[in-house]
Amino acid sequence: MNSIRKKSVRKLLFLSLICILALAAAMPASAANPKWKQLKRKYAEKKNTNRLIFVKYEGGTNATLYMFRKKTRRNGTHYWKKFLKCKAYVGLNGLGKQREGDVKTPKGTFRLTEGFGIKENPGLKGLKYTKLNRYLYWSGEMGTYNTMVDSRVLGHAPSNSEHLLYCNPEYNYALNINYNRKHIYKKGSGIFLHCMGAKTYTHGCVAVSEINMIRIMKNTTSKTRICIYEK
Repeated sequence: MNSIRKKSVRKLLFLSLICILALAAAMPASAANPKWKQLKRKYAEKKNTNRLIFVKYEGGTNATLYMFRKKTRRNGTHYWKKFLKCKAYVGLNGLGKQREGDVKTPKGTFRLTEGFGIKENPGLKGLKYTKLNRYLYWSGEMGTYNTMVDSRVLGHAPSNSEHLLYCNPEYNYALNINYNRKHIYKKGSGIFLHCMGAKTYTHGCVAVSEINMIRIMKNTTSKTRICIYEK
């Protein structure tokens, strides 16, 4: 192969590489991870789901949150209409929670089971809402692990537990993500969707701005699912 031909081949390979990189950069997130389309299809026809929250993890502690309402076409089939997109933060060590203290956000699809907050109910109707007081904790003790408890009922302030009223502004509004629903001790507790604080990470929760948290709570129902995966 002569030198001119070699140069032409190298140039062609270089141009091909540039095209491949450009296409990869332009590729939409849904094409990079088909999970999101699969989730929409899966829950579109399920009667027990009428809201979807997608938390698309982007690396580090960064994510984007989307919220969808289920809509019905004239032919009776269903589709998802996006009405919220916002910045979100996840755990300091990213996704993939396995145990208490790993500072990771769990990956998977979960129910939202209850709401609570330092402030008055902003409009949550589909789930129970508890206005916090100084007696309420999220328990880290065996026996009541991963549940909200009242120290007056327990007879003591639970150890290794979150004193919810004093997590401000994070718990101005919060929704419980039903991670570790079997309450397995030390598997992880207190995983919430809540307001952002001063830090650009959480200890395993998902955080959004307070104004977006209010929007989420006003639109959450008992048939809402939150899906947390890589973008």
